[in-house]
Amino acid sequence: MTLKADNHCKNAANDVNDVLQEHYVIAEGPLKAEDIRVMYGANYFSAGQIVLFRVDLGSYDEVYTNTIDGFFEKLSAALPSLYQHHCSEGKPGGFFIRIQTGTLLGHVCEHVAIELQTLAGMDVGYGKTRSTLKPGVYNVIFRFFDEYAGIYAGKAAINFINAILAGRNFDVREVIDNLIAIREARLLGPSTQAIVDEAKKRKIPYRRLDAYNLVQLGTGKYHKKIRATLTSDTNLIAVETAQDKFVSMLMLKESGIPVPETRLVQQEDEAVSFFREIGKPVAIKPRSGHLGAGIFLHLDTEAKIKNACRLAFSTDPDLLVQPVVQGNTYRVLVINYQVVAVTELEPPYIKGDGVSTIAMLVEQLNANPLRQVGDKGKLSRVEPDEATLMLMQFHGYSPESILPAEAVFFLKNTGNPKAGGFSRDVTDKLHPSNKELVEKVSRIIGLDVAGIDIIAATLSAPLAEGNGAVLEINAAPDFRMHMNPAEGAAQNVAVPFINMLFPDGKPCRIPVFSVTGTVGKTIFTHLLAYCLKREGYHVGMTSTEGLYIDGKRLLVGDMTYPEHVALVLKDPDIDCAVLETSREGILRRGLGYRFADVGVVLNIHDDHVGNDDIKYLEDLAYAKSVVAEEVYEEGFTILNADQEMVMEMRGRLYSKPVLFSRDESNVHVRKQIQQGGLVVFLRGKEIVVNHRCLESVLMNVDEIPLTFGDKALLAADSLLAVVCSLLARGIPQSHVQKYLAEFKPDPLSLPGRLNFFNSERFDILIDYAHNPVSLEGLHQFLRQLPGNKIGVLDMAGDRPDEMILKMGHLAVNVFDEVIFYEGVDTRGRTEGMIIELLVRGATENEIDKTKIHSFLTLEEALSVAVTKPQKGDLLVVLSARFDATLKLLQNLVKLTC
Repeated sequence: MTLKADNHCKNAANDVNDVLQEHYVIAEGPLKAEDIRVMYGANYFSAGQIVLFRVDLGSYDEVYTNTIDGFFEKLSAALPSLYQHHCSEGKPGGFFIRIQTGTLLGHVCEHVAIELQTLAGMDVGYGKTRSTLKPGVYNVIFRFFDEYAGIYAGKAAINFINAILAGRNFDVREVIDNLIAIREARLLGPSTQAIVDEAKKRKIPYRRLDAYNLVQLGTGKYHKKIRATLTSDTNLIAVETAQDKFVSMLMLKESGIPVPETRLVQQEDEAVSFFREIGKPVAIKPRSGHLGAGIFLHLDTEAKIKNACRLAFSTDPDLLVQPVVQGNTYRVLVINYQVVAVTELEPPYIKGDGVSTIAMLVEQLNANPLRQVGDKGKLSRVEPDEATLMLMQFHGYSPESILPAEAVFFLKNTGNPKAGGFSRDVTDKLHPSNKELVEKVSRIIGLDVAGIDIIAATLSAPLAEGNGAVLEINAAPDFRMHMNPAEGAAQNVAVPFINMLFPDGKPCRIPVFSVTGTVGKTIFTHLLAYCLKREGYHVGMTSTEGLYIDGKRLLVGDMTYPEHVALVLKDPDIDCAVLETSREGILRRGLGYRFADVGVVLNIHDDHVGNDDIKYLEDLAYAKSVVAEEVYEEGFTILNADQEMVMEMRGRLYSKPVLFSRDESNVHVRKQIQQGGLVVFLRGKEIVVNHRCLESVLMNVDEIPLTFGDKALLAADSLLAVVCSLLARGIPQSHVQKYLAEFKPDPLSLPGRLNFFNSERFDILIDYAHNPVSLEGLHQFLRQLPGNKIGVLDMAGDRPDEMILKMGHLAVNVFDEVIFYEGVDTRGRTEGMIIELLVRGATENEIDKTKIHSFLTLEEALSVAVTKPQKGDLLVVLSARFDATLKLLQNLVKLTC
C-alpha cells in the first residue's frame, strides 16, 4: 500500500494512521525489536530527539556482514545512496567499507533507518548503535524530524535487512513514498516551521501542542501560542471579518480603499442582473472561500454566469459578484500593521498540444524537478482537487480531455504556492503610497498579520490613482511564498513576526531550575520552591510527590517525567519552574525541556546500576550529566565538589559553574575561590559563601529547622545546593537566610520526607530512605534521637539482588526491630521475592530473629508496627507512597503533627 500525499492535513493524518497501525509491523525474521522508545529531549545518547530501537539480532549475533553471502551487493543495489554515509571512515563510501570489512547488523539498521528518512526529505543525519547488558541485543539510536516517521523508518530498516537475509524482495520506493506522506501530514507547515526556527535562534523555547500547527512559544506566563501564522494575540473579530469577504469589502470601501464594486447574491438571476447593470465581464467567488475553490473569472456571457453560479453554490450559499479587474495578482504581507514582503503570484496552468490529455499535461508540468510533493520546496506539485475538477466541469473538460493546441487552461484560480502557483518576490517594487494604503487596510480590519491580495498592472504606481484594486484580505497568510519564492529574493518574514510577539526587552521564558542526583532531589525541589514563593514567584514544580502550581498540588504521584514538565511549562500563571529530574526520565524519555537556567547535580551513588543498560556507576553519572550540560550559557550549573564523578562534568559545561561542599578544604572549592567563582561550603556549623573572593557567613545550620538542630545533615547536599541556586540567581543573602529559617519539613511543605507525627504513646517518622545510601544518612540522624527505633520498610523490585540484600543488612543495624513489607513497587518480581531477599540480608547478622517480621502488604505491616513501640520509642516508616501510608496510619492511631 502506497500513500498519496494529501494537502489536507486531517485526511493525510488518517492515511498515516492506516500505514502505522494496519500496514507496518515488523515481519517475521531473525531481527526483532524488543522495545521502541521516543525521546524528545536531551538524553543519555544524544542532546537531541531520538528514536531508540532495542534490536535483538537473534541468530545473527556476532555474525559480521562480510561473512553473509551477497549482503553487500543486495544492500548497495537496493540503497545505493548509502554510499554518501561516511561512518567512522570519515569519507563518502565509508559505510560501504564497514559493510565489506565487517560490521554487525544493528549498525546496518541504524544507517538504513537514517537513509530512508533522508530519501523522504528528512535529513536527520545522526545515529549510533550501542550494546546492552543483554547479549545479542543492541540499542539502535537515530534522530527524527517526526516520531511517526522515525518509528516507521526503524521498522522498515529491520524489515529490509530481514528481507535481504531471507532472499525476499523489498519495495524501498513504497517505504519512501509512505515516509513522504507521513512528512506532509505531520511535519509543521513551512510558515510554522520558519517561525519555530527563528524562535530557536533567539533561545525562545517552543512546544508543539497538537498534530498540526498549534505551537507554544515561550514558557509559563510569558508564552504565546500560534497556529500557523495566527497568534494568541490576533483579534478574533478581525479574523472573522477577513473571512467574510463581503463585509470586509464593505468596510474597505467605506474607508476609501480602492476595491471592486461587490454584489452579494444568492440566486443565479441576481448575478446575471449585476452583469447586465455594469456591462462588463464579471468574477464570481464564494463569500467565504479558501485557496481559490469556487472562483470563476472572466465571465462574459449570461450562460457562463449561470453555469458558474450553479457550481459555486455547491461551496457556499452566498456568492460575491464583481467586475473583473485587469492586471497581475499580488500578495502583500503585513505583520504588526507594517508591510514586510510583496510577492507576485501566478496560478498553475497547462498549454495544449492537440495530442495530450489534461491528465498527461499535468504530469508533464509536475515533471519539473523544482516541483515537489507537499509544501516544502520552491514549487509544489499540482494535485488536481475539487477546485480543479470544478474548473474542468465549467469548461466542459475531464482529465481525459485532449486540450486543443495552444489552448491555455488554468488548473487553479489561485497563485498560492500550496496549490502549485508560481511566486516572484517584488518587495522592492512597492510604491510608498501603496505601502501606506495596505497598512491602513490591515488597521481597518484590525488584523495584526494579514495577507492582502491586490490586482494591478504594477505596484510601482499608486492604486489610489485607478491603477488597481484590493481584492481581499486573508487571516493566517502563508509565509512560504515570501520565504521561499520560486523567483527573486527570499524575505525572512519570521523575524518581524517574532519581533511582534516578543519585542526587545520583553521576556519570553520563565527561569527553570532542574535537579538530579541519587538522594535529596525532592527535598531540594520543595525547599527551593518554598524560597522562590517567598521571594514573590509563582512556582510550578514537579517532584516524586506530585505536580504543584503556586503551592497547590494538582496531581499526586511521581511527576518527574517529561510529560509532567510539559504541564508545568504550559501553565499560564507561573513565572518560575522547579523540576525534579529522575534517572528514569532521562534514560527512558529524555529531558522535558530544552535548556534550564539552573541545572543541579546533587550527588551520584550506587543506585539503579544494572537497570536500563547502566552497567557502571560512571554510566549513571554520564546519564545524569545531561542536567548539568543542558543549561543556557548565561545560566548556572550547581555541582557537588565532594564527588569526583560530579566534578568531571565540569569539563562539559557551557554555563557558569557554582560549587558546594561539606568540606572547606576541598581542592575544588579552593580553586573555585581563587578563580572568583561562587561557592558555598560548611565550616563546622556555619554555611559560608564565597563569591568574587569575598567571604561571608550566611547562617548556622542549627538555625535551620530542616537540620533538626544540626542533627540531620543527611539533607546537607540539598540545603547547600538550594543556597547556591538562590544566590546565583541574585536573591539577597538576607532573604535566603530568612527563608531557610522559616521552612519546616512538615507534611504540607515536604510530604514524605522527615515528617514527624505524635501519637499518644510514641512518635512516628515517615521518610523515603529508599536505598542504602539514604538509609545510612537517616541512621546518622536516628542514632542521635532517644528511644528504640522500630523500622518499617520495603525495597523497589528493580534494584539488583545485592542491593536488596544490603538494604536488609543495614536495616537491622539502624533499627531495634524491623518489619519488612512488599507489594508497593515489585516491578516484575514474583510475590515474596523481595521480602525473602530483605530477610536474608537482615539475618546475615547475629541478631535476635524475633525482631524481624515480614508481610506482603503495607497494611499488614503497619497494623503490626503500631503495636510494637513503647512510650518514648520512635516508629520509622519508609515508604514511596506517602499519602497512602499516612492514611493507613491515621486509621490505626490518632496522629498530630
